[in-house]
Amino acid sequence: MPKFNEVKLPPRILICGEPAAGKTGALAQLANAGYRLMIHDFDQNSRVIGSYLTDKAAEVYLNTYAAAKITGTNLFAGSGQASKQALSEMRRFCSMLEQWKVAGAEDLGACTSWTAHDVVVIDSGTFLGELLLLAAQEDPETKKDGRSLYNVAGKYYGAILDHLTGNKMGATVIMLTHLMQTGEKDDQGKIVGKARDVPVGVGEKFSKKMQTYFSDIWHLEVDRAGNRTFKTAATDKASLRTSAPSLIKGAEPYDLASMLDRLTGSK
Repeated sequence: MPKFNEVKLPPRILICGEPAAGKTGALAQLANAGYRLMIHDFDQNSRVIGSYLTDKAAEVYLNTYAAAKITGTNLFAGSGQASKQALSEMRRFCSMLEQWKVAGAEDLGACTSWTAHDVVVIDSGTFLGELLLLAAQEDPETKKDGRSLYNVAGKYYGAILDHLTGNKMGATVIMLTHLMQTGEKDDQGKIVGKARDVPVGVGEKFSKKMQTYFSDIWHLEVDRAGNRTFKTAATDKASLRTSAPSLIKGAEPYDLASMLDRLTGSK
């Protein structure tokens, strides 16, 4: 049986935050520190990091997916049903998670060959969920009973997270996502009592579950003065955590590269 430190996986990090909190911009800090980025862009907004990169930044590879940001509407380019195009995009995404290979362009090898200094980024988990909801409409289970849509999409999401956080993935994994409030609800569906923040995945049930996949769950907060801080300690409002409490403080400055350096043992 292998020793504990021999089976330790690279970091699996879930970063939550409000829109425009700086989640995507923080990725440039990683490239500038020498981490090679493989970004799966569902928000179609990741190109903004280009303005933050230095001349000495490591390679940043970007693959953008057509995704409907309003579920059930056909916002895809071209003709055909949005659900069928979403299914095709989902399959392309899963293939890229196993081996980043673009026809006529780069081939970065299989996921088993990547290291902790290769960072697979999902930007964002929110719109990945929207894509999976559309793709799930083509599933036989959903076609048989439309009420199973969120259950099927949740199964898709779970399978993807199994791969991203499993031992075949040699890279560091960072998923960016937004937040939703959950809690006990009244007959009208309004939250009563104490509300809690959970990351957005697909539907409330799976969004609560997706936290269990990640070793680190951080909340990027912005105060009234515009100062950004990574919160990593659990509160009565959010289930945050870090896999290395001796290395990562409960509140960290806006320096994602420094935090990852400590988790990977780079510094």
